[in-house]
Amino acid sequence: MKTMPNMRPAFWAWVAVAPLLIFLGVLFFFPALSLLGISFGEDQLTFEHYLRIADVPIYRRVLLNTFAISALVTLFCVIVSYPVAYLLATVSPKVRKILFIVVLLPFWTSALVRTTAWIILLQRKGVLNDLLTGAGLIDAPIAFVYNLSGVLIGMTHVLMPFVVLPLFAAFINIDRTLVEAAEGLGAGPYSIGRRVILPLTAPGVIAGATIVFLNSIGYYITPALMGGPGQTMIAMLIADNINRDLNWSLAAALSVVLLLCTVAIFVVFQRVFGLERLLTGSASRGSTAKFSIGNKGRTGGGWLTFACGVAVLIFLIAPILIVFPMSLGSSPFLSFPPESYSLRWFENLFEEAKWMRGVVNSLQAAGVAVSLSVVLGTLAAIGTMRVGRRMRPWLETVFILPMVIPVIILSVGLFYMLAPLGVIGNPATLGLAHSVLAVPYVFITVRASLVGFDRNLELAALNLGASWPVMFRRVMLPAIMPGVAAGAVFAFIQSFDDVVLALFLTNIRSRTLPRVMFEGMVHEIDPTIIAASAMIILLTLTLLAINLLLSRRQS
Repeated sequence: MKTMPNMRPAFWAWVAVAPLLIFLGVLFFFPALSLLGISFGEDQLTFEHYLRIADVPIYRRVLLNTFAISALVTLFCVIVSYPVAYLLATVSPKVRKILFIVVLLPFWTSALVRTTAWIILLQRKGVLNDLLTGAGLIDAPIAFVYNLSGVLIGMTHVLMPFVVLPLFAAFINIDRTLVEAAEGLGAGPYSIGRRVILPLTAPGVIAGATIVFLNSIGYYITPALMGGPGQTMIAMLIADNINRDLNWSLAAALSVVLLLCTVAIFVVFQRVFGLERLLTGSASRGSTAKFSIGNKGRTGGGWLTFACGVAVLIFLIAPILIVFPMSLGSSPFLSFPPESYSLRWFENLFEEAKWMRGVVNSLQAAGVAVSLSVVLGTLAAIGTMRVGRRMRPWLETVFILPMVIPVIILSVGLFYMLAPLGVIGNPATLGLAHSVLAVPYVFITVRASLVGFDRNLELAALNLGASWPVMFRRVMLPAIMPGVAAGAVFAFIQSFDDVVLALFLTNIRSRTLPRVMFEGMVHEIDPTIIAASAMIILLTLTLLAINLLLSRRQS
């Protein structure tokens, strides 16, 4: 090699990963660990707050609520994901591409937008109650939201794709000859499902279910907007103790409890399944005959599962589809379908100062987050692939952790650390915080691109006299550009969608668009929120389309 002849490659690998290690050390690990110190008292060592959590019934009830709701959401996600995964695995590749868009579109659409749509659909005067009463199925409206059913519907809709994707990977890797052998031995659809399909798809289900449960126990937005007092979860209690009671020590103790639960589940997941399953999805079994419908066509059970899969896909896409016509309604009261159409709410969105200021603040924060996370995540991915095999899993765990730890913990820790410095209320500060959440997405997508990168190309360029920077610019970067672009898109969406960090790190002048929408939804849903939701969906679709075009062009 022409460059760094006297240095071991491992040295430069550590130079590449060092910036992200330092960044996460300052803005992720230090704030999270500082909560541990606060939880034992700000002035003197005490276990008072942990004892209070154990003694006071409301805290025990909230903890129980959190785990019960998370378990129910995980169970529902698994149940409704099976028909979708079966449907994806048994249709033609062309149809599958379309269905994947239906699955992934809600996945990358703002959770706040989806929650808004569900509230409109499920409220007492909402679309579903209108349909049921109009059809004569019910006499009086049913309370679907502001209770447990609202929370379960909203969270299942948001988190279900985390199970669908690994479950589909498990389905598609089932060896079809196993199913054919079972049919040949006389097994019926029920026996094949119970004794062949379920055992072979169990690893994918467990991987997805673990991710859903980890996300659920730290949830804040959906239970806050779609639940009632009986559905208070631990993240909401942490925010209340800070915003209303100013009890930092108790909030820190609750955060530590939540943090320990999350880390314990993550460690068990890593020990049992390995981080590779989280990074790359379900591992292939190397089967040559992929899963598909049998030679005799779909059975009765297959058609029933097919119909259930279609129904679940409608459940996934419906809240997004109703946003567009409702955003064009002229009435100050939300209704579907609108009685008359106008652009008044879009005009309101672009004319009112608070909305436009929110858009500008969101774009500024996202600009910082994307720039920083792309540079740090790409360097770290390149460096991690070149360190020794013993250290690689540890580094990957460190870089993935911000994606696993509940956002409320990072928010509280950063607010406690940054408030005394006087930097709260600046979009750049929020962008730095968003970078912590965005960098794992860039790391994962670039790392996946590097797995397919032929290192012989790198060695050939270096041996032909190119310096490493020239080789990177002309050989490696073009090859991994789809991963970098995908990471940048995900980082932008992650930043533009965030509400929780914005609630802690912005003020009245630096509020982002999602925070303005959230505050509006807490009191009353202004139709301008629906117009903003439609704009966010269009922005997300545009970014995903650009990313898709770049990937195709690169291929």
